Amino acid sequence: MEFTFSKNRWILDDEPEKVESDFALGMHIPKRWDKILDIKSCDLMPDVGSKIINFVRDLAKKSKLKPYDQRSHVGFLRYLALRFGQNTNELMVNIVTSYEDLDMLVPFVESLVNEFPEITSVVNNINTRKADVSFGEREILLHGKPIINEKLKDLTFQISANSFFQTNSLMAEKLYDVILNSANLKGDEIVYDLYCGAGSISLFLARKAKFVYGFDIIVSSIENAEQNAIKNNIENIDFSVANLDSYFERKKSKNLPSPDIVIVDPPRSGMHKKMTEYLPKFRAKKIIYVSCNPSTQARDAQILKSHAYELKKLTVVDMFPHTPHVETVGVFEKSK
Repeated sequence: MEFTFSKNRWILDDEPEKVESDFALGMHIPKRWDKILDIKSCDLMPDVGSKIINFVRDLAKKSKLKPYDQRSHVGFLRYLALRFGQNTNELMVNIVTSYEDLDMLVPFVESLVNEFPEITSVVNNINTRKADVSFGEREILLHGKPIINEKLKDLTFQISANSFFQTNSLMAEKLYDVILNSANLKGDEIVYDLYCGAGSISLFLARKAKFVYGFDIIVSSIENAEQNAIKNNIENIDFSVANLDSYFERKKSKNLPSPDIVIVDPPRSGMHKKMTEYLPKFRAKKIIYVSCNPSTQARDAQILKSHAYELKKLTVVDMFPHTPHVETVGVFEKSK
């Protein structure tokens, strides 16, 4: 779960006129990039997460650590990201700042860990760019390990701060069951997993496929994926750092065998148009499109349809309970 610091707090209609408005830790108001709704609790994560949010907010004010202002680009604290190993009880806190200042941050982290000894990892990602993203240019380990572990079914995964991994482990297992059933692997298939993150889908597929190739642009994700393959003794798998906007078009995939099945699990923005248009060139018998944004999935589906791929099945997974967001799995097959 990711929360944003801001000096521009959204004021609710029932709040008094002179209420404090220059510090917020929470989530963006829809269609407003400059206002943050202060969050006191979040039912999408364990109770300790809400306690950490409130403690961090109070401690930051007490320590006079300034929240980042997206308009003026002034301030220190940018994001607070919490990662939970729901099946391992491990917990990572990622504090994203606009610059490095360990003199301010180390005492802050010491107080945080003393209050919450269940925290197993604290990292500081430093994002000096103006872009409103929590991904830092570099990372400093401040407490514990640089990763946390999580178990899904009988596989164990290590996850770093910037690696993609599903936020809801219970429903991730359900999601992966849908993907595996949709793939219907017989054991002789070559599978490509595009936007593979820390390799969780890839590793489940590899136990039933001939070979799996995973691709992702984030270096730390691929490093995690490679370690996860070793940790789980899975050898029929290979991971590559790849900018999928142009990776295959520029022939950087070298002499890889053609895939029988392609899995795509892009970010909310969907696939880049170049990747969507290149996808049919694989001539895969089946494309399984996993999405957290049905609108961009529908957009990309139109391109697949124009290349004679037919949507055979669509499954909805309630990955984000208590919200209007869902995960969808679309199965596309090449028309004969």
